[in-house]
Amino acid sequence: MKTVKHLPIIDAKRPVTLVITKRDVTTADTKEPAHCVVAKACRRMMNAAEVRVHLSRTYVRANEGNWTRFFTPRSLRQEIIAFDRGGKFEPGQYQLGVIPKAKQSTGKRQGTQGSGKKRGRIRRYHVIKDVRTGPAFGTF
Repeated sequence: MKTVKHLPIIDAKRPVTLVITKRDVTTADTKEPAHCVVAKACRRMMNAAEVRVHLSRTYVRANEGNWTRFFTPRSLRQEIIAFDRGGKFEPGQYQLGVIPKAKQSTGKRQGTQGSGKKRGRIRRYHVIKDVRTGPAFGTF
C-alpha cells in the first residue's frame, strides 16, 4: 500500500460533486497542486486539511488517518490545463470520480505477464507542456 507522510492512501468509495466558485478561481495559484482552483474548492466543500490536485488524480486528506484518492475527470483536467497556461477556469459543478477498478492500488502487478514482446504499433505519447509538473508526491 502506498503512503504519503506515513499515512495510507485509500481509493474513494463514491464520487464527490464540487461547486467551483468565482472566488476559488480568483484566489488560486497556477501550477500549484496544493493551491489551485480545485484544491481550494475541495478544502472548502470537504473540510479537508490538505489537498493535492494533479491532471489524473486528486488526493484529499480530510482527517489525520489517511489520504483519499479520486479520479480527476477529463472536463476538470482541461480546465486545469487552461488555467495553468494563463487562461480562464470556468466556475461550475465538477465531479471527482472513483478510481476505475483496473487502476486501483491492489498491490498486484497490472497487465499481462507474457514474454515481454510488444505487439502492434508503438504508441507515441503526447507530453502536455507548461502545466503543473513533478511527481504526485515530490513535495510532500
